[in-house]
Amino acid sequence: MVDGPLRGGPMTAERTKRPRSFLVTATPPTTNGDLHLGHLSGPYLAADVFCRAQRMLGHTALYVTGGDDHQSYVVTTARRLGVEPTELAARCNRDIRETLRLADIAVDAFTTPDQAYRAHVRDFFAQLHRAGRLARRTWTFPYDPATGHHLLEGFTTGYCPDCLAETCGAICETCGHPNEPATLLYQAPSGAAEQAATEPRRTDILVLPLEDYRDRFEAYYTRHRATMRPHVLRFVEEMLARPLPDFPVSYPVDWGIPVPVDGFPGQVLNVWAEMLPGLTHMAATARAGLAPGRPAPDLEAHNSGDELVQFLGYDNTFYFAFAHLGLRFAHGSLTEPAAIITNEFLHLEGAKFSTSRGHLIWARELVTKHGADVVRFHLALSNPEHQPADFSERDFLSTVDTRLQRPLAALHTALTAYDRPAPPDPTTTEVLYRYRDRMQRAYTLETFSLRQAAETTAHLLALLAGRATTDPALALHGLRALATWAAPLLPGLTDELRERYGTTGQDPGRGEVPASW
Repeated sequence: MVDGPLRGGPMTAERTKRPRSFLVTATPPTTNGDLHLGHLSGPYLAADVFCRAQRMLGHTALYVTGGDDHQSYVVTTARRLGVEPTELAARCNRDIRETLRLADIAVDAFTTPDQAYRAHVRDFFAQLHRAGRLARRTWTFPYDPATGHHLLEGFTTGYCPDCLAETCGAICETCGHPNEPATLLYQAPSGAAEQAATEPRRTDILVLPLEDYRDRFEAYYTRHRATMRPHVLRFVEEMLARPLPDFPVSYPVDWGIPVPVDGFPGQVLNVWAEMLPGLTHMAATARAGLAPGRPAPDLEAHNSGDELVQFLGYDNTFYFAFAHLGLRFAHGSLTEPAAIITNEFLHLEGAKFSTSRGHLIWARELVTKHGADVVRFHLALSNPEHQPADFSERDFLSTVDTRLQRPLAALHTALTAYDRPAPPDPTTTEVLYRYRDRMQRAYTLETFSLRQAAETTAHLLALLAGRATTDPALALHGLRALATWAAPLLPGLTDELRERYGTTGQDPGRGEVPASW
């Protein structure tokens, strides 16, 4: 590498020289259907690109997720389809795994709740209860006497008391604020007529009193402002502006893991409470498989050496930013997240993707039809990082044609007869160092951005294609640089480019930053 500012500056050089170890999670997908395009555009693609990039930069990364089988939506969907929830969850776990594979999303461990998982989760909450961290509270739930069910989460609908958007119980997907089912405006059983009769039922449940940890939350977000996206910070400020709610740890329903504490008969653990120890178990299982000599229980301890990076949709922010963080505080020896990286919703032609309404494009169908790299490129280029984005197949086809396929075709044509490659001149070197530095910034945790990585790559392609006939050396070396630095984003395409045009320096996919660009 040359000396001077084009080396990437102190941040890039320091990050490259000092290896980091990342434990990366993406919110486990609900196993009531396959992944649609809105799912794929969110945490699953972002976490994959992030992990590939860290390995390219010489760091280590472990990417973990798994099926979220105990969500109430598994039950409601199974009822609608006339199948057993266990059957639906098993089938959807298989479908989700296959869709991730087809999209070239390389998850290191995708696990589902088994006996060991359930035992770990039960033990986690039993320990918290013995330590006095959980409290008994009387909660009011709408109750449907016709079915004998308490109405919560996916079993009830209404309007958010904070932002007035239509929502289900427990959390508002629009503003992210939690709610108690009884506080929903115009509450009704899910799928029932608006005037369906319900009655309030008071029931004792287990909760985590989040207000007890207010000082810890304030200190944590003061320390980690640099790795939180603006919408998360705004949400945190809104939550801390008033007393923090109690977070329900148990619910009076029959789908999930039974409460491991006496005095709460017929209750199961809230699936969103379950998810925190569930993810730690998934990660420990994965790490034990990849490094058998390392004790799995120590994976998330403060001294593990891992930086925990969590990718999630904004609608899950309360659970990760408060509920899970509060459970970490209560436990006392789990790693605090280094970053909570959210995405907003991807809409389909102006409306939110919805499995229940059939308003969606299945991710597998689009990937099978057009190829993983083309879909990854478009979803990164239009990614809903900071605000909702809209998808239409017409825009998708136009974008990938004009910004990816046509420039590549022009470059391939220009280089067909270029059989005497010249070394890069100083201007070419400077241009490609600038591309490298901007891609490094897009991949670095503190400034991670799928959109920036895709935009920068699209801009380089346009520049190369526009000058290909007059400067084939620039085109050749530019494609070699792209084959290196766009690899986390477009793994299949960059493999083809390396095979066709070669590379300069060490392939960063082998764990080292190349000697050139």
